[in-house]
Amino acid sequence: MTSYQPFQLEDLYNINSINLDPLTENYTLEFYFDYLIRWPSLFFKSVSHDTITGYMIAKNEGKLSKLEWHTHISAVTIDYRYRRLGLASDICLFLENIVNKDPDNTLFIDLFVRVQNLLAIQLYEKLGYSVYRRVVGYYGKTLPEDRNQIDDEIDGFDMRKKLPADKEGKTVRENGHKVYALPQEIVF
Repeated sequence: MTSYQPFQLEDLYNINSINLDPLTENYTLEFYFDYLIRWPSLFFKSVSHDTITGYMIAKNEGKLSKLEWHTHISAVTIDYRYRRLGLASDICLFLENIVNKDPDNTLFIDLFVRVQNLLAIQLYEKLGYSVYRRVVGYYGKTLPEDRNQIDDEIDGFDMRKKLPADKEGKTVRENGHKVYALPQEIVF
């Protein structure tokens, strides 16, 4: 039986097996601390039999007046021993239930995913996410200057899922694969 619990500072000692996985992005301690302090309800873990099986790190950002008020998924990862069980979908849906109501009530959820990460893209599409734009060079070491110089090795998709607060669907678009942006243009 899996349960969802708030992430605690001491949990950082228990996620090494998850974070050492090549499919998991790693962050500094300051990054984790910042999320624990600023968005504690959006940083949670899945637990089964006293074992952390995965975690979600998210935050709220943007301005409602600009139709930017949203929840951003910074990381969702599952221990390799618990993959292919639907846990990633469940964690994403758990987050969605949190931010669909007050005090969050965001317009959409977004995340960035590597263009070549077809399994993750497929998962998010099944959950109702769509590509909003391709961010050229998002995972590169230097900021690109030409938005038309695409590179599947370092480009990322900005994927979004419209939430009920966006009644008219103004925060998503069709054909997002054909819209290119530079990382420095992504500001909320």
